[in-house]
Amino acid sequence: MPATVRGFPAEFPVRRDGRRPWRYRLTAGFCRTLVRVLFVRRLRFEGSANVPIEGPLLVASNHISNWDGLILGSFFSGTLFAMVKREVFRPAPLAWLLGGCNCFPVDRGTADRRALRISLDILRGRGRLLIFIEGHRSRGRGMGPAEAGAGFLVRRTQAAVLPVAIWGTERALVRSGGLLPRRGQLRVRYGRPVTVSGRSGQEIADAIAAEVAALLPPRYAGIHGRASSPSNGRPPARRP
Repeated sequence: MPATVRGFPAEFPVRRDGRRPWRYRLTAGFCRTLVRVLFVRRLRFEGSANVPIEGPLLVASNHISNWDGLILGSFFSGTLFAMVKREVFRPAPLAWLLGGCNCFPVDRGTADRRALRISLDILRGRGRLLIFIEGHRSRGRGMGPAEAGAGFLVRRTQAAVLPVAIWGTERALVRSGGLLPRRGQLRVRYGRPVTVSGRSGQEIADAIAAEVAALLPPRYAGIHGRASSPSNGRPPARRP
């Protein structure tokens, strides 16, 4: 098990009553204001009515930019937990802040049993957990292979899955040769909750990735595009 992250709360979650800690509320409010100022009317959400108020719910998204977690976490309605790579939790004050925002570290280079235990506890406690289905940021705009961890969590908890697609963030505030960076158009699309089953964690994770890819424009779907998904042997997702 990886060593404890310095500054991360000894007791996690900080609150166990289903409500947001004050650090979460203040940080999310600040981030929403920042994003709205930077992008004005360039950020659009679709399907927000599909988001369940209660869990257990695995919120699965693609990942193409460091903006993704900031936008998904700060604009998501209600309380959300997020698994975040360990490297982000430095220095200690930042680890303290992120812990209060319901984020917890995962060591992507090992079998991180502590992160796995926290994830299972959240879902078994009817919480809502955000993960990036590929396990890391994509090198390009197209989706890559899914990590089996998401499928393992679904198998163990029987949690419903909310597929989420985000795009345009890879071009956010990118220098375009002028004095000011290009802001771009940002889109977030929520699908309908689905129930996913399969013979293995990898099979379930692949089915989840296909649900996410189906919400994306074709150029972002990568290896999970429509051309590869209709008859590839993955079990179909069921909508409640």
